[in-house]
Amino acid sequence: GCSGDFLDKEPTDSVSSDEVGVPGNAERLFNGAWYNLFEYVYTLANSGYRGLQCQDDMMADDVVSRPAYGFTSSYQFNDIAIPNNTRTSFAWYLMYKTIDNCNTAISIQATGDDDTPEFRHAQGQALAVRAFCYLHLAQHYQFTYLKDKNALCVPLYTEPKGKATLEEIYTQIINDLNRAKGLLDGYVRPNDKSKYKPNTDVVNGLLARTYLLTGQWDEAAKAALEAAKGYTLMTDAKNYM
Repeated sequence: GCSGDFLDKEPTDSVSSDEVGVPGNAERLFNGAWYNLFEYVYTLANSGYRGLQCQDDMMADDVVSRPAYGFTSSYQFNDIAIPNNTRTSFAWYLMYKTIDNCNTAISIQATGDDDTPEFRHAQGQALAVRAFCYLHLAQHYQFTYLKDKNALCVPLYTEPKGKATLEEIYTQIINDLNRAKGLLDGYVRPNDKSKYKPNTDVVNGLLARTYLLTGQWDEAAKAALEAAKGYTLMTDAKNYM
């Protein structure tokens, strides 16, 4: 008969409940968070983070919706206001389930031999994705930081509590990204299949976006320049094809 010894029987994007706190599983927890963010399908019209981007596109002021198009409820702003709307549920679940997975990876404590570069990199990547999720939530559910930083926004779940203000949300985002930057120092993606894993360039890009949204123009410029180091501008038309 055939042998199954060559099969990898351990999943790379999930962890059993009795292994959640093991430092060596932090990368699998991060992989699960990323998979949930981009691959979770609520309905055919609500598929991963790209579905949320379509929602926000339809709620912008430079798009006109046709009745036959699938995002008319987004165009009417029902997707952020009606609790039993499927896209409202989808957006909330997608973001907060991803945040929950990141929180689990971030909460793991490692000492001695368990405190490896791989563990620190996985935690840094989880911090970056958690910040990315809150950056989306802050823009999706509230006006701009510069309009009113004390406006109530969404729950800030590093530990359960009620709605946080925009200032609290953005403070957490910046703290997460700065922690991620330190933990990812020296991290190099091993191959092209690891492009989905945040590195310091990604973190600096998110910091630049965050500083722009909070009116910290000088810091935004510094972070953007850091993110652009080592890259050239696309000037050839074929790069856009």
